[in-house]
Amino acid sequence: MQITITRRDAGLSQSLKDYIESKLKGLTRHYQNIIDVNVIIDKQGQDHIVEMQLRVARHNLFSKSLSSNMRASIDSSVVKLDKQLIKLKGKVRRKVLTPQEAILSGKVIQRESVPAETVAEDEQPVLTFDKEDSAEEFEERTGT
Repeated sequence: MQITITRRDAGLSQSLKDYIESKLKGLTRHYQNIIDVNVIIDKQGQDHIVEMQLRVARHNLFSKSLSSNMRASIDSSVVKLDKQLIKLKGKVRRKVLTPQEAILSGKVIQRESVPAETVAEDEQPVLTFDKEDSAEEFEERTGT
């Protein structure tokens, strides 16, 4: 994960940079394939504004937080990104089934054309869709 930190109003101290990086590393516990994060820190009057743009495969997530305390703004932005990552991971997992889940759901059947002795242990089983079941389910969902 590549982290880019920009501070508009002043320089960036090493302790603040380490704090931001440690908070952003915690996001990888929910989603490991984070490409990069852009952090922009600005100050308007007494308020600190923190904007974070996170990029994962085919998705961009954004959070913006405003607070009188810089570290509180950073924490709030990270929490918002964390919630968005959890939601994104749920959507991705609902769309993709593992081969075992597909077989158990009944949407996919396994062909048994090759004897088990000739199949290597690391090979995946061949999967085919059962067209009759998918057509019936489509009719049930549309109500026709």
